[in-house]
Amino acid sequence: MLRGIIVGIDRYSDPHIPHLSCAVSDAQGVYKVLCDAIRADELSLTLLTNELASRTAIMHHVGEELARDSAQDDMVLLYFAGHGSPETPGDIDTSSRYLVPYDTQYDRIYSTGIDMEADVSRWCDRVRAKVKLVLIDACFSGRAGGRTFRGPRLAAVQRTWRGPLSLRPLDLGAGTVLISACGEDQVAREDPSLGHGIFTYHLIRLLQPRNRTQQTISIYTLYAEVATSVRTATDGAQIPVIAGRSADVRLPVLSAPPTGALETFRER
Repeated sequence: MLRGIIVGIDRYSDPHIPHLSCAVSDAQGVYKVLCDAIRADELSLTLLTNELASRTAIMHHVGEELARDSAQDDMVLLYFAGHGSPETPGDIDTSSRYLVPYDTQYDRIYSTGIDMEADVSRWCDRVRAKVKLVLIDACFSGRAGGRTFRGPRLAAVQRTWRGPLSLRPLDLGAGTVLISACGEDQVAREDPSLGHGIFTYHLIRLLQPRNRTQQTISIYTLYAEVATSVRTATDGAQIPVIAGRSADVRLPVLSAPPTGALETFRER
């Protein structure tokens, strides 16, 4: 069983947090490609966008429902598209990285954001699944022009079509892996002409190869291909990063959609 929580946030309740253009489209694209490719009886996904993606809702769906429902043989996917933010509880040497839910308050990021080190690590510990994959299309540099902003305290001290795929016969390895859209000093870019963040656009395309014959792909092979595509598309300004531990974690190769279906992802 593939279980996942898919989050995309373009609009934020705090007027001091800038809106985005393509994060909801990213989440919808990931959700759609999984629903189209994998058998319904082997898939359990929750899509949270904009006001549905509050901190409480995300923490509940991941930390409570997903932790309760997941089994050892499951594969769990956590996907987030939206703002990330660096912030510090004190001096600049103690800065942390936060995912920014819909109801995050700009002047209270520490208490209203989702701490990457504390909260996401705790999620992974609570979820029972042999494969746990976290995909983050956000950045934490605080630089202008991407899916990030700098917290006020940190700023003061200094982002071939086939039928439904069955997961049961596939050996997907084991481990916990996180892939984020870029390095901490880079910006996760959106491209309105694609209707997506650049990272998610290439991720979706590479999960739907038209000429691949194998049923699974190594997470490191996928990362290498996505990183190369994103690096090329941004002239080296954005390079995804990977972290975690893996005993040959593999992802199912999803079938390509019917002719024209990829255009759906571009028209948002």
